[in-house]
Amino acid sequence: MKDTRKFLSWFIGFLGIGAAFFPLLSPEVAHGLRIEDIAHVEGVTDNPLVGYGLVVGLPGTGDTKLSPFTRQSLVSALSRLGVNMKELQSGIHGHNVAAVLLTAKLPPFTRLGGRFTVRVSSIGDATDLRGGTLLMAALKGPDGKIYATAQGVIETAPDKVKKTASAAAAPAGGAKKGPSFQSTAGRLSNGGLVVRNVPVVYNGRKHLWINLDKPSFLTASRVVRGINSDFAGAVATAEDAGTVDVRVPDGEEGNVVAFMARILSIEVTPDTRPLIVINQETGTIVIGRGVRVFPCAVSQKSLSVKVGGKSSGSTGFSRVRSSVTLRSLVRALNQLGTGTRDMIAILLALKEAGAMDATIRVIG
Repeated sequence: MKDTRKFLSWFIGFLGIGAAFFPLLSPEVAHGLRIEDIAHVEGVTDNPLVGYGLVVGLPGTGDTKLSPFTRQSLVSALSRLGVNMKELQSGIHGHNVAAVLLTAKLPPFTRLGGRFTVRVSSIGDATDLRGGTLLMAALKGPDGKIYATAQGVIETAPDKVKKTASAAAAPAGGAKKGPSFQSTAGRLSNGGLVVRNVPVVYNGRKHLWINLDKPSFLTASRVVRGINSDFAGAVATAEDAGTVDVRVPDGEEGNVVAFMARILSIEVTPDTRPLIVINQETGTIVIGRGVRVFPCAVSQKSLSVKVGGKSSGSTGFSRVRSSVTLRSLVRALNQLGTGTRDMIAILLALKEAGAMDATIRVIG
């Protein structure tokens, strides 16, 4: 432990000296970005679609008789194809058919006949969708109207599972032994087909709105300043921290696309704050640029670190003469074998103590 503390003192001390002499450890200056990279025009967004369908042709891995909605859906589908199901309905046992939910994002400006990817997810007790084919199904928007259809062979990314007696046993219906991996979700690459256009009209409009991806009063004011400077007039005004109103000049109403292309290519410097993203489930830590640790002292189990301030003569604390980048501190802690959970606890404590100027976002 004594050697560990000596190494920590030397290593972080070196980082503290480096913060004063090496540009790589100094805060990074934000650079200009196109408005298109930090905002989007209102109405130019993905459109969510959802649907329900049947996957057929499964090798005994579909829904069982425990999923009555699958049976009813199959009866309805066959009836629409002209098959008389009154006498055959009781003889349907399934196992080769699975009920699925379909989800997709219709990209903006995708017109009639355009293709896109559809996600397929089982909602019954099917064990595997591999090898199945989705029968043609309708995809609806939030307004309940049908905007696309989906059909095709399911593409799956197998998930390995442990081989157990139940997994290796033959499923109901006398099918062959189950696979060593199963997938109850998949997708249809270019399996979606647009049958109704999403109405988006820009030519002829007098006003357009730019929505910032990260609302900020400072960023909004800079966007307004950049647009008005480029057009040498009061073309844009900020409605709030996330919305900029753009007035289409006289004579440009019939060419709004070129007008907006010019606006979106204007470069501005957005207001940014250092960000740390922590995934507690996977133990992943992502540190954004410019995160610095201010004078403080940290004690975690057998590890003690002091950043900045005068030496108090306390034993057990390693000290750094000035603030350093968090990346440097984390690199030093990694050299000492600090676990991920301990690292997360240290970061949260630094934020709570005000010793770190950054936003921490915890996911998972």
